[in-house]
Amino acid sequence: MATIKDIAERVGVSPTTVSRVLNYDSSLSVSEKKRRQIIETAQDLNYAPPRMRAKKRKLIAGQQQTTISLLHTLNETEELADPYFITIRHSIEKHLSEAGLRIDNRFCHLEEFPADSLKENHAILLIGPHDRNTIDSLARSAAAFVCVDFPPDRADVDCVFPDLEQAMANLLDTLWQKGLRKFGFIGALSGEENPRRPYPDLRSRTFMQWFEAKGLQAPANVRFERLTPMSGFELARQLLDSTDRPEIIIAANDTMAIGALQAASSLELKVPQDLRIVGFNDIPAAGLIEPSLTTVAIPAEDIGRAAVDLLLERLSGRSFSKKIILGTKIRWRESC
Repeated sequence: MATIKDIAERVGVSPTTVSRVLNYDSSLSVSEKKRRQIIETAQDLNYAPPRMRAKKRKLIAGQQQTTISLLHTLNETEELADPYFITIRHSIEKHLSEAGLRIDNRFCHLEEFPADSLKENHAILLIGPHDRNTIDSLARSAAAFVCVDFPPDRADVDCVFPDLEQAMANLLDTLWQKGLRKFGFIGALSGEENPRRPYPDLRSRTFMQWFEAKGLQAPANVRFERLTPMSGFELARQLLDSTDRPEIIIAANDTMAIGALQAASSLELKVPQDLRIVGFNDIPAAGLIEPSLTTVAIPAEDIGRAAVDLLLERLSGRSFSKKIILGTKIRWRESC
């Protein structure tokens, strides 16, 4: 880190002159050109006053003493079935490690936290949707608290999430323009029927609202269950066994879409000739299976990085809340 002496040598003045300029000493007699040169050189060298360097060292030491806990919608077994969430967690672990920090605890429910764990130096990363009581409790108790992969119903809580509403609307717009009309959707249970996903799934909600906004009747070919390949298989079979079979199935994630591909194969339907299938997330397998899966790519790695950035900013003293919304891309492949 640059010192006053470094700046003085670069500009060709005495350290005393540099110190007086940087402390805005109005009694100093120096040309405006030289004053500007000193200030710009200090900026170029990332100079920080001793008191600021000491404050930064104190903040870093405080961060390293922080206990960081991960509260995840999925337990470890459920997470293994969804590479998307594994990518988010690995990204969080990687960027915490780069900052000299690590995850100390992992829980699936707020009730699992030790009674005395939420202290002043406790930071929480909350992955996936949780109920309002959990969010309120953590926001009230944690030194830093970030919601990851979903927007909480509180304006004062930091969060990072993908723009699933815009992603679904863009996908439907494009498919409609391509001439597709008979849509099916398989997604996640949410709300009262699934307390672990208390918020409406944005993909599901946007799918239904898109048809309403166009003055169209929403498709009857909509099914909800858990976000797993087996659920994708079973729900897709229900849609494909119906008399009003859809010409395209949109799945809430890639694991369900892979299950739908298997369901189509079991009925000897060819994809994309007889049926088109689209997923969400762009997990590694999406481009490797046969046929390769068209999917909406969500930047899981960037979600994890942004979550850690938000956490570190809070631990460094940021007092206002911040929301980061990440865009998505459609990866067109053989299944559509």
